[in-house]
Amino acid sequence: MHTTTATSAPGAATSRYLAAMRNRGALSIDWAAAPTRHKRYPGAERVRLPWTAGDGPAPGLLGELLRNLLGMTRIVWSHHLDDGGEPVGRPPMLLTGRPAPSGGGLYPIEAYVAAGGPHLPGLPAALYHYDPVHHVLERVRDDDHVPALTALPPDGVAADMAIVLSAVFWRSMFKYGDFGYRLICQETGVLVAQALAVGGRLGLAGRARLRFPDGEVDRLLGLDGVREAALAVLTFTLPSGGARPPDAGQPPASSPPASSPPGSSLAGELMSRPVADESRPLPRAMPDGHAAALHRACAFAFPGSPRSADAPYSPGSPAPAGVPRPRPPVRAGRALPAPEPAIGAHPAAGVPRRTSPVTGYRPVPLLGRALGAVLAAAGGGYPADLPGAATGPAATALCLLSLRVDGLPSGAYWYDPARHTLHELAGAGEVDAVATGRLLANTRVALRGAAAALVPVGDPLAGARPFGDRWYRMQQMEAGLVAQRAALAAAALGLAARIHSDGANETTDEVLGLAGTSLRSLSFLAMGTPPTGGPLVARPIPVLADEEVMPAPTTS
Repeated sequence: MHTTTATSAPGAATSRYLAAMRNRGALSIDWAAAPTRHKRYPGAERVRLPWTAGDGPAPGLLGELLRNLLGMTRIVWSHHLDDGGEPVGRPPMLLTGRPAPSGGGLYPIEAYVAAGGPHLPGLPAALYHYDPVHHVLERVRDDDHVPALTALPPDGVAADMAIVLSAVFWRSMFKYGDFGYRLICQETGVLVAQALAVGGRLGLAGRARLRFPDGEVDRLLGLDGVREAALAVLTFTLPSGGARPPDAGQPPASSPPASSPPGSSLAGELMSRPVADESRPLPRAMPDGHAAALHRACAFAFPGSPRSADAPYSPGSPAPAGVPRPRPPVRAGRALPAPEPAIGAHPAAGVPRRTSPVTGYRPVPLLGRALGAVLAAAGGGYPADLPGAATGPAATALCLLSLRVDGLPSGAYWYDPARHTLHELAGAGEVDAVATGRLLANTRVALRGAAAALVPVGDPLAGARPFGDRWYRMQQMEAGLVAQRAALAAAALGLAARIHSDGANETTDEVLGLAGTSLRSLSFLAMGTPPTGGPLVARPIPVLADEEVMPAPTTS
């Protein structure tokens, strides 16, 4: 039993978790304990969503956003392979694929949507759950939840709709144990990047809230915080003039209705109402251990402001005192200009083309301008409540392993996004040592042909004083976010990329010059030219005809 209280030292739970993960043993997987990979509210009223924004104004925007976030968007024909990428001779499988990657293909993240009424014409105001299998919204509780959800975070600004990303912990932890919590946090960041990219393409102004009162948001969604808990709140404002009728007489999105009570009071009133029943059997609760203790500490560590209530941060503020952006290790050498970015590598353009190759890459050089575009996408700012994020990653820094890039010597580099420069960390001979680390066979296969690898790094305890143990969760989310932005930019250019979590290890840290410092590798994104053939073929699912996807229950 690992007890965490509100008076525990900031960062104590993080330190214990990190020590346990360094000493974790081999996986022991009970596949019979695997839960379903999506949840449902079978008795809830369902609202069918359009598949594209062109199928309807505001509901169409929401439908396309959710489908490109968690929907079933592709059919994958796959042959069974061993860890080295070799066929094992068993019959092939036909699988459904989703738009964003998930650790082990387990998809532990769910989406809840607060929308409708004056904020989103054409949809009844309610709290909904997104059912990705049938592409429908399931009504969890009636009435407008948007003001309550947007008012609970400390920088709460009214919006037209909110999407809450929650984690069903057992979906990942039945396989990965406590390490699954790290994967869940990074996957949340992956989905935040995906949502902001797709929302931007649709003209939605999005913002990620990583700091909010966990207990209140969980109760507002009807979650127990043990089996499933909220990890991120995304808010979106519709294009001006594009959704609300011009003479509807409704207040603008920036101002809640005059009769609305304060956010906490409104949330409390909504929480007192029942929610729809979810499908059975329920998933198991998060097992007690270091991950559960860390998650409890993250909830305790919610602050109204990292400094004080009378000194709030604006979106473009620099990182708070005591949490400077990571700096290169002392041994960093000469600075080289990073290649100029290629045109047309916007992350949103990569959403329908993204692939995670299972058999590695063709060993061909990466064009310099393609690498420049990937670096620029990963190192750019993003709208979030993490101080400093508007100008670039605030909790992480980006390192690069150049393996075969035109015009850039093989080696390890520290990327400075503000100056778009690369600082030498290690030469070609030292970089080869990465392949000698504790890697899975599929990661070794990937490194044989990969052109480069992007490695987000950071200090897991740097923000413990102002943010408490919640810093770990926010940092891991940012690591997932920058990796996904890089992967989407690569896909937009016809490249492939895949996250290999095992690549973030002590050997990689030594190559990057991080050994002996407070910094460590947080993730590992290999990228390169996809193979022209192989054991896996993916095809997009076409837009449905105008017909019901499932019988709708009768409701009064």
